[in-house]
Amino acid sequence: MPITQSSRFAGLPILEVTAPDGSRRRVLGLGLRATGEPGPATHRVRQGDAIDLIARRGLGDERLWWRVLDVNPPRYPLDLAPGEQLRLPDRAQATRASRARSFR
Repeated sequence: MPITQSSRFAGLPILEVTAPDGSRRRVLGLGLRATGEPGPATHRVRQGDAIDLIARRGLGDERLWWRVLDVNPPRYPLDLAPGEQLRLPDRAQATRASRARSFR
């Protein structure tokens, strides 16, 4: 299945690894932590704001709500409080794979 541009996994490398049974498999190299600094943009939460609406305003696509969460301290997405300041990620690079697990 191809990975769409709006997917959380877009831009991550496809790695070939050796499984415990010796077979070769292609796997997605998942990021283990957010990397890079978020862009200078921020958003002050207003009454009625939802994380997907913030993503649409800040990143142009509500499906990228997880990118906003990735550059802010861990939180439940429905616990946004009016007046709270959220950092918005750089549109091009909110997360990327920094290393992949080895199956040796």
